[in-house]
Order: sequence, then C-alpha cells, then structure tokens
Amino acid sequence: MTDGPGLTLVPLDCPSCGASVAAHGADVVYYCTACRNGYRFDDESRSLIPVEVAFLSLPDRAVERYLPFWLQPATVTMAERKAQGDVFRGLMSFFLGGDRTSPSGEGVFAVPAFDAPLDAVVRLTHAYTEALPRLGEKLGERLVGGCYGFDEIRKLAHFTLVATEVDKPDLLKDLSYTIDFGEPRLLGVGFVRARDGWADAVFGIEVPEPAA
Repeated sequence: MTDGPGLTLVPLDCPSCGASVAAHGADVVYYCTACRNGYRFDDESRSLIPVEVAFLSLPDRAVERYLPFWLQPATVTMAERKAQGDVFRGLMSFFLGGDRTSPSGEGVFAVPAFDAPLDAVVRLTHAYTEALPRLGEKLGERLVGGCYGFDEIRKLAHFTLVATEVDKPDLLKDLSYTIDFGEPRLLGVGFVRARDGWADAVFGIEVPEPAA
C-alpha cells in the first residue's frame, strides 16, 4: 500500500520480533512464522493488534495448507421461536442444549475468516462450531488468507444461526434471539487440494481457491 489521501502505509513486520509477515493482498489477520504470534489489523489505531492463534491438530491427515477461522465465544439467548414442529435442530440446538428448558447457552462459533461462497461458509461454520469440543489444537507454521474482521464474522455467525434454523422440516414462523459476543481468537484449519479448489481435511467441504 502506498501513502496518499485517505491511505496509511502499515509495514507488515512482526511487532514482536521484527520478522516479515506473509500475507495476501486483502488480509486483515496475520501470523508470524518466526515467533508464532498472531495479529489483526485494527482500523481505528491503524496498527497490528495481538490475537491468540492455534492450529487444528490432525495427526492422521496430511494437510497442504491452513486457512484461518475466527473462534468467536458467544452467549445465545432465545426470546421466541414459533414453528410448526417447534424443534431445535440447527446451531440453536447446539447452544441451547437441544431443548427449551434453558433460555440461553454458551458456545464458540467457528467462522471462516477467508472469502468463500456463502453456502460453503454456512456449512463450514455449522460443522466446525459443533465439532470444536472434540477437536484438538497445536502450534503451526503458516496462516494466510484471513480477509474478514470482527464485524464480518459476527454478521456471518448471526446468518449461520438463522440459516441452520430455517433449513429444517418444520415451518419457521418467527425467531427472536440475541447474541452476546466475547473476545475472538484465530484457528488455522487444515485443507487439502480438491478438484476445483480446496476441501477442509475433516468434513471435505469444498471452497474455491482463495484470492491471493
């Protein structure tokens, strides 16, 4: 990026160790392979802010690259749900425990931080949000392609929550809820080559080649 009206030149050097940080053109999250620290770009301060980063542990799979997901802690509170069948089967079931005995519940949304078709984002968010409690983590080596920040991933969390409620056999008539978000962190998820791009190494959900 060059200096000019409305533009600020921000060097992509690690604030912790000074090493050059690899990134794609639209990235807003970064990972230093030298000291293994993660950062996000903050629009207000126009600087790199530290963020916790881990990588999904897949001891039985050889992965070819890691793509970033935001892990967004959240408390979901149900105000009202009216449907013909009146059952929870999507992510609402995950957060509220599958029944209506509790009006709220805690969990962690796992939302892709990279650009992908919306249907793939919903499938990945649904699958990894439910699978997180049984998946392990480790240190990793490289993470690029994170072009979504806090605002975008929180909108995607809302969208996926509603989308997984709508995609059911019962007829949803009304849904009213709130989400209180906590402090997110990054998770690198392993992907392997697929016919038209990449597929995640756990569920095989395909996404196109992320823009460089």
